[in-house]
Amino acid sequence: MQKRINTYIAIVLVIFISACATVVRPTGGPKDTTAPIALSYKPANGSVNFIDKKIVIKFDEYIVLEKLTQQLVVSPQMPEKPVVSISGKKLIVELPDSLKENTTYTIFFGDAVVNFKEKLPVHNFSYVFSTGNIVDSLIVEGTAVKAFDHSDYDELFIMLYKSKDDSVIYKEKPYYITKAQSRGNFFLHNLAPGEYQIYALKDANRNYIYDQEGEEIAFCKNLVIPYHPSEFIANDSVKPAKEKPEDLNLFVFEEWPKDIKFISRKIFPPHKVLFTFNKPIKDFNLIPLDFTPQANWHYDVYGNDGDSVTCFLLGIDKDSIDVIIADGDLHLDTLEIVLANKKKKSVNTGGGLFGRKKTKEDGKSTVVKKVIPKIDYSNNVTKAVHFFSELSFNFKVPLDNYKHERIELYQARDTLWIPVKIETRVVDKEKKQRISIKAKFQERKKYKLVVQDSTFFDLYLSTNDSLEKTFETTEMREYGSLDLNVKYSGESPLIIQLLNAKEDVLMENVIHESQIVKYPYMIPGKYKIKAIEDKNNNGKWDRGDLEKRILPERIYYINKIITIRANWDNEQIWTLETK
Repeated sequence: MQKRINTYIAIVLVIFISACATVVRPTGGPKDTTAPIALSYKPANGSVNFIDKKIVIKFDEYIVLEKLTQQLVVSPQMPEKPVVSISGKKLIVELPDSLKENTTYTIFFGDAVVNFKEKLPVHNFSYVFSTGNIVDSLIVEGTAVKAFDHSDYDELFIMLYKSKDDSVIYKEKPYYITKAQSRGNFFLHNLAPGEYQIYALKDANRNYIYDQEGEEIAFCKNLVIPYHPSEFIANDSVKPAKEKPEDLNLFVFEEWPKDIKFISRKIFPPHKVLFTFNKPIKDFNLIPLDFTPQANWHYDVYGNDGDSVTCFLLGIDKDSIDVIIADGDLHLDTLEIVLANKKKKSVNTGGGLFGRKKTKEDGKSTVVKKVIPKIDYSNNVTKAVHFFSELSFNFKVPLDNYKHERIELYQARDTLWIPVKIETRVVDKEKKQRISIKAKFQERKKYKLVVQDSTFFDLYLSTNDSLEKTFETTEMREYGSLDLNVKYSGESPLIIQLLNAKEDVLMENVIHESQIVKYPYMIPGKYKIKAIEDKNNNGKWDRGDLEKRILPERIYYINKIITIRANWDNEQIWTLETK
């Protein structure tokens, strides 16, 4: 009996000891929220008379490198890139031979140095040394943003050149280089005295030379002179501080290519073709090769930037055509445009809207009545219409003609519909794709729009079915207003644009001097105000030209979001200094 009890006690002890010895997954401790800290530099950061071939920087924790190729910048550039590696908590940099004498070098790592676990970066980490007796200490700083909308870039290089040759950026690497940071801010430190050319470059192939189409560029017409911040601090109460130079602002743009090229074409049924080019085309033309077309056999609509043309082909009875695409007398390309399925071929045999056509298939012929296709359009007539607005119809194919008298508007009064006088017009007489209907709408009234069948005819003689829509107008108290008092003394016209939060242009006004721009009916919401200094007076924004030293047209923004509330009047003073 005692032996059995002892056996039970031994089993219980084994189970208890086993439970106590069970391995539990460690919790890992609290999350690391701090970036690595450099504890020591060998040689010291900021060393002079530098002759070493290796730099060792020790951190307080294990580190790794993230996207070093994209982050590493050496300024001025060395004969070869330094070799960067990691050994535990150490960052090791092996330098090439033949560094320049009496030169201050900056090795900029950006955010490439991160801790091992959480990947927290050492922001804008750099190491500086001089092969001479002093470390240069002058700076240049400013901002570099997209010229058109002032947004910043994921990667943008800021480059200084000692050479005064305007073509240096096409053939030489910069003497000093850094990267723009968030919101386009840039800082070039440890610069030697002198005068420099400055550029910003969105470098597609990362060779620090402006040599590819599609790369984006910014430049300054004047040379920049580095300075020391202490120059602008007064030494005593008698001698005032020197005035700091104005902020350096670089506006980056993509140049139009020098030579025009045909890029692509896209075909939309029935006979609509979109042609795109690498720059605005001045005199688009199609030259037929395998057919003899009728007069005016294509109608062309240029895109807003002029680098695309939508071509509507007319009177073509072939499945495909061969054409030459030309800019005036300059032939750009030869191509086949396939317009229809080659298994079936249709030939017009009659004229007018209700002609007949012959269809040929497998050697058989049948005569069928021609079906008039329906016009493809949209309109802005909804259940609630702004009492101050115009009604509009937008067409996919340009109009050939329309019948004003077949468009009718009525206002409800008691149980009657009373005719309302209207004015109609083609909004853009070149594109011919929008009809506007203007009337003196009253607030909070019910209306009916009637469009009879066969009112609109596009280039292919497609027409519409009858349309009837009822709607009610809004009232004044649903809107806010804004009086924008623009203080402007520039010589060029100023294009003022009202934008929504997505920067879509809602309204546009052109002014030539200080004046108040009124926006009486604004839907409650958030808005932006933008201005374009229209130097060439062509009514739109234009990019720059580096070779001709033409800067992009300057863009200005009110530096805050404007909030509009219903039944609330707002005033805003905007002073523009166009330098």
